[in-house]
Amino acid sequence: AERESLTRWIAVMILHLNEATDSSELALAERMALYESGVFAIQGWLPEKDLERLKAFADQRQLAILIEEPSSVDKPPTLLENRAELAGGEEVVNFYQTPAYQGWDPSVAVFISFTLFFAMILSDAGYAAVFGLILLLKWKTLGQTEKKKRLRFLAATTVSVALFWGVLTGGYMGYSPPGESFLGGIKIFDINDFDQMMALSMGVGVIHISMANLILAYQHKQSSSAFGSVGWVLIVCAGFGSWFLSRYDNQSLIDTCYGVMGAGFVMLILFSSEKPFDSWKNFGGRLLDGLKNTVRITQLFGDVLSYMRLFALGLASASLALTFNQLAVQVYHAMPGLGLLFSIIILLFGHGLNLVLCLMSGVVHGLRLNFIEFYNWSVSDEGYPFKAFAKKGGH
Repeated sequence: AERESLTRWIAVMILHLNEATDSSELALAERMALYESGVFAIQGWLPEKDLERLKAFADQRQLAILIEEPSSVDKPPTLLENRAELAGGEEVVNFYQTPAYQGWDPSVAVFISFTLFFAMILSDAGYAAVFGLILLLKWKTLGQTEKKKRLRFLAATTVSVALFWGVLTGGYMGYSPPGESFLGGIKIFDINDFDQMMALSMGVGVIHISMANLILAYQHKQSSSAFGSVGWVLIVCAGFGSWFLSRYDNQSLIDTCYGVMGAGFVMLILFSSEKPFDSWKNFGGRLLDGLKNTVRITQLFGDVLSYMRLFALGLASASLALTFNQLAVQVYHAMPGLGLLFSIIILLFGHGLNLVLCLMSGVVHGLRLNFIEFYNWSVSDEGYPFKAFAKKGGH
């Protein structure tokens, strides 16, 4: 009751906080402005889409403006802008690291890959349905602000993909439908098939890391170093292909993979440096830089294996759900009467605990594969977010 009575001060506190924030930011802007002998000048960053508004404001107030493109020595802030449906990726990206202005926007890539990784870690349609029900109950609450709307759509997409993947793996809170049933007939992947799931998880990792290198190659398309990134793509794809084909005894295709891998190493050694080909000295330097870069092959190997967590965590959650189901059945048969009550308690507690663990592992490891493995190969420089100079809570 005391805490509830104090809530009447929230609006007043927010009002005074906004006023204090406005005063502080205005003082900061004044310190960054030049005012001398009646001449006032200020410099700042502006999104390109707002240039016409700035010109109209300058004409109205009879101000002189100078508009310049950022130079190579400038460090402008980063403004991420995506379609409303995919803008939830921006919130996730900014939570970890804002990319540099000269880099690229990984929001869409993180949005798509995170939904897929969460679904593979969950690997249960029943748990996905529970998360979907919770999301529906909180739907209006999550639509109060623009930021919450973005995260709400991200959550809805993630739950939908998790539900679809759970149906494909045939997991329903630890229960697997028989093969002759409808749900059993549409089951494609078996979470207990280690060879299949290992190949699938590492295949997803190969695609993810290859996409990161291809994006980096496109960003450096004006430089010969782009071919170095393509070399990594050839190495990781051919290496995975040779491992996958080894179980089928197709030596000709395996030899082709070895050839592609060798071509990737040649591209990596020749094009990992920015030094020109204008002299034997620089050419030797390029070769040395390329040889040094080949050391990252161990990192590449470790990063691909890191995607095994998609299979391992999915198997762990499925095994834990099955264990609680079996324990509930055993208690039910061992204790007539009260066994039903204890079985219900075991199911509620066990699956509730498993839901929490699945949520934690899905979010943590789903983001980790993006921000560590994916970022290592495509996003290096860190920037700072664009923050518009405007009053808070007013006009």
